[in-house]
Amino acid sequence: MEIPLKEIVTEIRTLEPFPQVATRVLELSSQEQVVPGELMEVIQLDPVLTAKVLRLCNSAYYGFQREIASLTEAGNLLGVTTLVNLVLTTSASKYFRNYGQATSRSQRTLWESSVTNALAGRMIAQHNGDSDPERAYTAGLLQNVGLLVLDRHFHDMRGKVAAVARAGYSLIDAEKYTLGMHHAEIGARLATRWELPDVLSDTIRFHHAPEGASVDPVLTAIVHLGETMAAAGLEGDGDEMDGLTYEVCEAALELTNMDPSDFEVIGADLQQELVRARELFKV
Repeated sequence: MEIPLKEIVTEIRTLEPFPQVATRVLELSSQEQVVPGELMEVIQLDPVLTAKVLRLCNSAYYGFQREIASLTEAGNLLGVTTLVNLVLTTSASKYFRNYGQATSRSQRTLWESSVTNALAGRMIAQHNGDSDPERAYTAGLLQNVGLLVLDRHFHDMRGKVAAVARAGYSLIDAEKYTLGMHHAEIGARLATRWELPDVLSDTIRFHHAPEGASVDPVLTAIVHLGETMAAAGLEGDGDEMDGLTYEVCEAALELTNMDPSDFEVIGADLQQELVRARELFKV
């Protein structure tokens, strides 16, 4: 079987870089005692990003009673961590556009699932209490960037991956068997290429096997469970992959000390959150 590993690695190298402003915002947010004003100085260098952040601030999702007309107001009202995730959500959305073999439908589905993963990860972290909910949002948003590469340049391989999975392989193993590399490894290489923090690269790489994470296994387990919970509430895309899901890692439950019954409550809350979050899908 011919494995297009070389083509995958080439695509990782040629994919446009993560916006410099967003990378700098991430870097600043990891420092102790960062204040919103420091982030504003960076964000305002990108007028398009500024406009999108302000639009989201004024959306029904945040529900402010008055119009937010400046980044300073946004930062003071939202705080550092929420502002950072608004910037990342806005910046990441540019990659989920039909390009190459990707279709507008497949990219929209990927984008909506990424935002749903992020919201689910945040809610599980809040419930768990051992990880920063906003960091879980960031990791959840980016955990499947590897699927973006596959959709852009290997969309026509989905049928082969599905066939291998239906023959008895796990979906993650079916990707590796068919393509030479599964999406989590592809995503981690892309995160490294983008010079994202090590904790994000590591979490992306091991989000289907959180026990292997070396930087923050609990965070990795949280985003794994967030994806599992999010997938349960998403509709299929009407193609070969319908009905195929990634396996739940039992180690993730152990790492987070969570019981499957916990997800009934969180799942109900997530559905309510998604109704409010529709504006995030439009960025």
